[in-house]
Amino acid sequence: MADDDTYLSSSFLQHPKPSLSTSKLCSQTYKTASQLFLTRRLQESLSALEPIFSTSVSQEDDCFTNGDDAAASLAPIASASSTLRIKIWNLYITLLNAVVDLGPDEGKKTLGQKEWKALVSKVRDGDIWETIVQTGYKGLEGSVDADVVHNLATLLLNQSPSQALNQQRLEAYLSSCGQPSLDLASRLQNEPAARPDQMPGANGTDTPKDLAARVRIIELFTLHVLPRNEEWTYAREFIRLSEVLDEERKESFLHTLDGLEEEKDRGRQRAAELQREKEAELERQSREQRRRKSEESAVAEHPQGNGLIRTSSETDYGIERECPTGVSKSRPSKLAGGSSIAPSGRATVSPSRPPSRSSRKADQSIFVARQARALINVLQHSLHNLAHNVRGNPVAFLRTLLFMLGIIIAFSKPDIRNRIRRLLGTCWQKVKGTIGMGMKVSYM
Repeated sequence: MADDDTYLSSSFLQHPKPSLSTSKLCSQTYKTASQLFLTRRLQESLSALEPIFSTSVSQEDDCFTNGDDAAASLAPIASASSTLRIKIWNLYITLLNAVVDLGPDEGKKTLGQKEWKALVSKVRDGDIWETIVQTGYKGLEGSVDADVVHNLATLLLNQSPSQALNQQRLEAYLSSCGQPSLDLASRLQNEPAARPDQMPGANGTDTPKDLAARVRIIELFTLHVLPRNEEWTYAREFIRLSEVLDEERKESFLHTLDGLEEEKDRGRQRAAELQREKEAELERQSREQRRRKSEESAVAEHPQGNGLIRTSSETDYGIERECPTGVSKSRPSKLAGGSSIAPSGRATVSPSRPPSRSSRKADQSIFVARQARALINVLQHSLHNLAHNVRGNPVAFLRTLLFMLGIIIAFSKPDIRNRIRRLLGTCWQKVKGTIGMGMKVSYM
């Protein structure tokens, strides 16, 4: 079945029958293109629509000229009925939207990279609007059907990164259309006097259906396009001064516009808050990284200091002063300098060379200095560990601090101190009595 459709569509495109009228040609083209679109054959659907968009078909077909040179230069879509023209253009716009949504990879596979990029550029730059006006409406901006205008504006709203061109096109269309005229009797009376070449829907609001379509365009223009361009004041003034909208619709549109502006302001505030939170998080991570590096560098330096301290302290603690008799407790082994090493490994002074008083004072001062330095290092290490523990578990430190404060506050009261003193005295008396009884029993 798909092969039959391909054969029919290709044979129809390559060999259009010259005996077909414009209306029948457009109708058959629309049916073929819509069937191809429903089966997701986008390239073939676009190719099926090309003959009715090209002026070469109408120039080759004698039935399109009717002896008029101006009509010969028109594409078949320009001479189709209003209903059929709207269907074809809406199908074409839907096709372009589907082509843009394919993406680069799928678009390259389906249409080819060059053709896909050309269609995407045509849509996003807004050139599709001018193409439709020139091809299907003789270049008359205000003659474009309202449904086609609405779909074009929606296409640009969804696919175009900038809404400046969309705003300009809608402004040109709304300004070129006449004022609404719903007097059907007057319209029927004046219709025979209308020009034969006047295109259908030129006024834009001649019927209730056209009026509803115009309201949809105004809604799209004021509530979607202008807010995207930050034209909030312009949108409110356009709604208030519009002669197409009644008071109820004006109030509804203004209320909706206020809600959209408030929502956008809240979005900006949320975006600003998220940006601030992100910056604060980055700053916190940077501080944490700097702190971690400083701690790692401090830890890298700290074990070396501890090693030096332990070595010096062990050497200091191993020195024993000489005995009064000048003899060590155990038999030492001789060293090169007259000193000896005890079995415990501690260095002792040889009795053959008793140290003088000045040397003993110097050794004592060095020993005291080393001990003080060792004590300071131990205190620094303890404070460092305490600070690290406080940062790692502040709740436990706070609990311990509160417990100590509670004990200090309790002992600061005189009655509690007296009670503890009496309790300790009673306990001590019992201990003394127990010891005394034990001694009596041992004597016996």
